[in-house]
Amino acid sequence: MKRIALFASILLLVACQKEEKGYSITADAAGFEDGTQVYINAISQSNRPVVIDTAVINQGKFKISLPPAESNDFNYITFKNVPGNILFLAENYPIQMTIYKDSLRSSVVKGGHENELFFDYVNTMKNFNEKKIDLSNKYQIASKLKETEKALKIATEKEEILEQEKQYRKDLIDNNSNSLVSIMALTDLLNLKALSGKEAKEKYTALPDTVKKSRLGKNLDRLINNAVAMSMQKRIDIGSEAEDFSAPTPNGKTISLKESMGKITIIDFWASWCKPCRMENPNVVRVYNKYHDKGLNIIGVSLDKKQESWTKAIADDNLDWNHVSNLKFWQDPIARAYGVRSIPATFIIDESGKVIAKNLRGPALEKKISELLEEKSL
Repeated sequence: MKRIALFASILLLVACQKEEKGYSITADAAGFEDGTQVYINAISQSNRPVVIDTAVINQGKFKISLPPAESNDFNYITFKNVPGNILFLAENYPIQMTIYKDSLRSSVVKGGHENELFFDYVNTMKNFNEKKIDLSNKYQIASKLKETEKALKIATEKEEILEQEKQYRKDLIDNNSNSLVSIMALTDLLNLKALSGKEAKEKYTALPDTVKKSRLGKNLDRLINNAVAMSMQKRIDIGSEAEDFSAPTPNGKTISLKESMGKITIIDFWASWCKPCRMENPNVVRVYNKYHDKGLNIIGVSLDKKQESWTKAIADDNLDWNHVSNLKFWQDPIARAYGVRSIPATFIIDESGKVIAKNLRGPALEKKISELLEEKSL
């Protein structure tokens, strides 16, 4: 009986040991002095940073054991008197780090599935951004050299990259619904206006409660609810009647939409500070110059705050059409009336004032204008 009791005690002890959870961080820390203090930080549900443990670097290394990760969230490491941090996901799996004092961003983090997925996401987004920056630079050069066909080809390539980026995020969400990285990807899609509030709500609803109840999940829920509420406000869409408006021109006069209309009219929401708007302007100028004599008019509605920035951008970009602005930034009443929440935004209307297309850029804009004005000339 004693042997049985002893055996049972050993089994119980082993079982308890197996149930013990938690995770450790083991790091090689290049360039740090011995004795450098290491801080492991978490973020509370109220979005405040909290130091949950500390360690000390000794001979270029440190190791720290942490309690079980009770909720899906990011933690981050900071060092005394060293700017920057290293982000990682708290998961019950050993994490190994190679840290470079002079370039914390270049540090390498290896852990379980969550960290692997997170850093794969970060690196993939970095690659997409590098491609977009490269294409943007090439587009600007081609536009300045008036290499129209080349610029259009580059613009098309960039649109394809944006679509690939969007699809990558959507696939990540669908294939990793239990991961906090899905919440990150969905938040990015919503913030980038790549998904509507309604579309984001559908994807969010399909996620399990484990990620929805996380701090980031709750934050995303609030963002989605705000986006859905805003989308239910008055907005002008394809098939709607364009709402007339009046506003000051650069020289202080007031003109209306009706006064600016042609056979086909583009209402172009933009601003001098909006990089994508400025990049698209050479294409809009080219389309205007090509089709203005056939009945195309444009009225630009700027979301600028400063008169001088607005008028300088008009001159610099050769925008030879009507312009208005209330100089009220995102509080512009015209933008609000049209439900504009990101720029550039365009509404194409016919001579009766009906919206027949929205938010066309690059080759798609010229194709649509060509089709519409060819129809008018028949």
